[in-house]
Amino acid sequence: MRNGELQAFLDFGLAQYLKEGVSELDQDKLPELLELKFHAVANAAQELGGETRIREAFVGFQQRFY
Repeated sequence: MRNGELQAFLDFGLAQYLKEGVSELDQDKLPELLELKFHAVANAAQELGGETRIREAFVGFQQRFY
């Protein structure tokens, strides 16, 4: 189930990129994206399986995207 939720977050990040531009995919923006979607980084970590897993997915997504 977490994989689907993680994919939904990555889709959300992609939508933000399309709306706001390439800066939305900056790793420094990750906490802001998590707060925007989940209202707190802690909530996101709990829902998605931890901060490390989220960051790895976010970076991996970028590598495949570019």
